Amino acid sequence: MKLFDFSSSTLRALMSGAVALAISSTAFAHAHLISSVPAANAEAIAPADVTIHFTEPLEPAFSKITLADTSGKPATSTASTVDGADAREMHLALPQLTRGRYAVHWVAVATDGHRTQGDFAFDVK
Repeated sequence: MKLFDFSSSTLRALMSGAVALAISSTAFAHAHLISSVPAANAEAIAPADVTIHFTEPLEPAFSKITLADTSGKPATSTASTVDGADAREMHLALPQLTRGRYAVHWVAVATDGHRTQGDFAFDVK
């Protein structure tokens, strides 16, 4: 007893649809964090900037990095930028940081419009 009796043309159509679905789902990828400098939970000498690498190109108008000190106050007044040579990289220039723990918050909007965000911290020794 056969559960399914597909003709070869129906089977081809189903396979084509599955392939199209797989391709379209990869076209709408979210920008996920790959790495950062300083790294999450790193102990570092005061860095000159925070750099974050993402899996997808970012939309500069909607992507940003912010930095807060131990008390939760903004630790920089400058705006972050998406790298002009590599839109998968975002930077935040930093003033001279004092010892302590700093919290990074990032928002990444991929060029396809999908938004991701996250947080990590690092310590300045």
